Amino acid sequence: MKKKGKFIVFEGVGGCGKGVQVKFVKKLLKRNRIKVIATREPGGIKSSEVIRQLIFDLRGQKLIGSEGQMVLFYAARKFWVDKVVNPSLKKRINVIADRSYTATGAYQGYAEGGDQNIILKISDVVMGQAKPDAVILLDVSVETSMERRKDTKGDPFDKEDKKYFQKIINGYREMAREKWGGLKWYVVDGEPSIKEVLESVAKVFEKIFSRKLNRL
Repeated sequence: MKKKGKFIVFEGVGGCGKGVQVKFVKKLLKRNRIKVIATREPGGIKSSEVIRQLIFDLRGQKLIGSEGQMVLFYAARKFWVDKVVNPSLKKRINVIADRSYTATGAYQGYAEGGDQNIILKISDVVMGQAKPDAVILLDVSVETSMERRKDTKGDPFDKEDKKYFQKIINGYREMAREKWGGLKWYVVDGEPSIKEVLESVAKVFEKIFSRKLNRL
């Protein structure tokens, strides 16, 4: 079988620090001459970004529930997988993503009561062979999540209450414990300083790539 790039997803509740870590890892891997692209999901390409904004607009107007969100999220996801993930992996380029279908399991599944079996079945169809080699969960408390997001504009999901975000956090923790989706999960404490979290994430990537990485 032809060797492919690795597909690694960062997950966690809003405010956990995913965006910072994705940027850091991209620089870390490039410094070590490892081919990599960084992307976000839903989004990543123009067509998916349009659908992402549509979801946010409809949710902000309370015109869409968990099932409608799932349909649109997976539509955006399909474009992204076909145009970004699969072509990159085939070229042996590693893909680092800020979220993927694992977020649907946490948000539309655990937080909003969606059927996890349906989520996983749709994921199998849409993702095909493009399943993450690893999912890195940046775990923070609901208090930390709320505090970090208080001065940001965010999206309609960020406007939910504390109870909603606690459901997401609990959902992610259970997903990691149960190896949701048959995936390999790594849990990183997102509470310490950015520097300390960066160090923990770098250690995880050394495990994933089975090599020491130059962090200078």
